[in-house]
Amino acid sequence: MTLTQLLFSFKGRINRKPWWLASLGAGFAASLLTAILEAVARSAGETIVNPVTHQFEPTGIFGLAISLIALVNAWFAFALSVKRLHDQHRLVALLWQILIIVVAVILIMVAITVPEEQGLLWYALAAAAILAAFAISVWLFVQIGFLKGTEGPNRFGPDPLGAARDDAQL
Repeated sequence: MTLTQLLFSFKGRINRKPWWLASLGAGFAASLLTAILEAVARSAGETIVNPVTHQFEPTGIFGLAISLIALVNAWFAFALSVKRLHDQHRLVALLWQILIIVVAVILIMVAITVPEEQGLLWYALAAAAILAAFAISVWLFVQIGFLKGTEGPNRFGPDPLGAARDDAQL
């Protein structure tokens, strides 16, 4: 599998090693690019001070570039995770994660818009959804990062360790 297929495609299967290497590599590259852009933005005076955190935040083209890096990095993470879950024949787990996060966001939006006396119930529901999303995130991290895939081919493709497993059995 080429690097382009690894990072951009949602097809096929990968084992743990390419997932770890690509995830850590993409995360490191995104962090490095973001740090460089933030430093350049600050030296160019293209920042504002966030009144809550008292941190400098890039504006203009620098803020846009950092947002684009974050979106590309999220795409990479999603593509890698889908292929890893393909290897385990468990794609539904990721769909549950996305659904619960969407529900949590909707509940928070409702809590913000309802009258104050009704807000507490909606915030409690949103907190429960966020807690469920956190639990699924931890489970997915263990599933994707530490557990081996299914042996042999499945509907998503051949076993990425097929040759290595065959050699080990000889």
